[in-house]
Amino acid sequence: MKAQDIFGSPPGLVLGMFIARVTPPRFGYWLARRMARWMRRNRYDMFRTLRENLSYVVPEADNAALDDLTEEAVYQAGCCYFDMFHYRPKDILSKGIVQYDPEEWAEASRLFADERGTVAVGAHMSNFDLAAHWFVLQGFALQALSLPNPDRGDRVINNLRRERGIDVTPISVRSLRDAVRRLRQGGVIITGVDRPVTHEEDETLFFGAPAVLPRGHIRLALQTDSRALVVYCLRQPDGYYRLHLSEGIEMVRTGDRKQDIEVNTRRVLALIEDSIRSAPEQWIMLTPVWRRPAGSR
Repeated sequence: MKAQDIFGSPPGLVLGMFIARVTPPRFGYWLARRMARWMRRNRYDMFRTLRENLSYVVPEADNAALDDLTEEAVYQAGCCYFDMFHYRPKDILSKGIVQYDPEEWAEASRLFADERGTVAVGAHMSNFDLAAHWFVLQGFALQALSLPNPDRGDRVINNLRRERGIDVTPISVRSLRDAVRRLRQGGVIITGVDRPVTHEEDETLFFGAPAVLPRGHIRLALQTDSRALVVYCLRQPDGYYRLHLSEGIEMVRTGDRKQDIEVNTRRVLALIEDSIRSAPEQWIMLTPVWRRPAGSR
């Protein structure tokens, strides 16, 4: 999700960060609920885009149910941003903000420490940033591949991520070369894979409908003999977050590079779909996933 979609402008984003740092969570969550209701009532662009995306995840929902689901997703987005700005790194550990399954984390940390690289991927579910911060606090260095050509709002958020120890690199030829080098040295890359980045990619099925989604994470894993790992973090009713980690995903190799990319893309997306279905109200995707812009092929 793009912070600027929530806060409207970089100055609004900076103001939101300040408010979150100096006010208690109860106030932040109340404000998030008011914002969600206002966006629903006024059919704000962000609300309509989010609603359209969610209609593919829950096609059985009628109009009222879809409105309710979208309002809850906007509320969750506000809560996640508040928590991201409010909690300092030391709070994440000392207050146990992130909870996890010890067996899942033991396997994931083994992969992170292995001589082979790991490509950690996820959907824009809940507080994906918080999961990345938590990995860094466990002592693991991360390179995050983010959107190319970030706007001013994205740059504000990226700077916050860097302050918290994440090597944020907008996608470019140079950053991809750095990612290859890091993976070959046994490092960890993290990126989101449920958002169109370029419309030059071929379509693949996502929730049963054709969508143009990135395949760069699969190319990186195949090129460097790395494993993939699906990561997502869900906000719980008590305000804490539950970290979910898949097993390491070995790349299937058929001898046909194009087929390898497509087969492995679908394998990873199947797990991404499962993560979104587990809590669709926490899938905060504010860019149209299934619509092509005018003039695209």
